[in-house]
Amino acid sequence: MIGKLVKFTLWGACAVAAVFLILVAALLWDWDRSSTRKEKDSLILQKPSPDGKLVAEIHTFTTAMWGGPDTLYVAIRQSDRSEPEKVYSRTYECGDFSAFGLEWETPEELTIKYGECNPSPFAHTPAENAKENKIWQQETSWNGVTIRYDDARREATR
Repeated sequence: MIGKLVKFTLWGACAVAAVFLILVAALLWDWDRSSTRKEKDSLILQKPSPDGKLVAEIHTFTTAMWGGPDTLYVAIRQSDRSEPEKVYSRTYECGDFSAFGLEWETPEELTIKYGECNPSPFAHTPAENAKENKIWQQETSWNGVTIRYDDARREATR
């Protein structure tokens, strides 16, 4: 009788240990897989200035961590240089970029058209929605270029 109880207890302990090891292995596999995710910078739109000397670009920057704020930014660069300088940046976690645009009025005047992101109209309060659309940088000039902003009055959803 005691032999059966010891045998049953050992089998139970082995089963618990096996389940525990499987869970640890699954967590380590998921952690390893998630740590290999990289940040991603994607070009959405390029618009050269009328004289061709400058290029304005709209990019999205996706963070590597889940739940981290993704951003949309506008950068300007010399047409013969590859590294642009940011002039506008905001939190933006929607996949619809149709409200955003770039328009050169002259080689010295750029208008940035922008919209809002409402990831979930049912789950967010106006304060949370404002946080989802936080503007981090909004320059009004860059190297002699005047920058204007035009609210497209469009709201994208995820």
